[in-house]
Amino acid sequence: MIEFMDRTEILKVLMPERTTQIALAWSILRQSHLSEDAYQDMLARVFENDGIFEGPQHLRDWSWKVLRNRCYKLIRERKYQVALLDDSILDLVDAELESRSTADMPQRADALHDCLGELSEKSRQTIRLRYFEGLRGNRVAEKLGRKPDAVYKALQRIYVTLAQCIQKKLAALDTGDSIS
Repeated sequence: MIEFMDRTEILKVLMPERTTQIALAWSILRQSHLSEDAYQDMLARVFENDGIFEGPQHLRDWSWKVLRNRCYKLIRERKYQVALLDDSILDLVDAELESRSTADMPQRADALHDCLGELSEKSRQTIRLRYFEGLRGNRVAEKLGRKPDAVYKALQRIYVTLAQCIQKKLAALDTGDSIS
């Protein structure tokens, strides 16, 4: 007989992932309060369905999918604003995220944090303006006193650098080394 998780067990599994899940919501919605709302809605759905989870991995996978779907629904409901992503892009993103395992999300978040710290101050400032302040490329260029093309090229180099750094740190974890 399968034993389902109780609410305390559910919270023990989900609370360590809170920051990463809210970060995912923010990456889709680009608004802190909406990201928090989406996360809270996901938790409510989890507790409404608390009798279905067969274990921590089932809960994690289910919660990530519910969170993504809630974010997409919030985007679609915001008819008064231009949606950040159209439905075809949301479907592609969803398929990509669905194919990934959520088990390594905390390690990926730690690696990203470390890799961001290894960037030059200029690169960190560019990332901060673009993603933490949510400015578009033209506004980032304006704030930095650079041409938009230069900012877009810099962002592309930063993405490649971060991706390589994260992969290296995750590979080091697989071999038993630390990610620092």
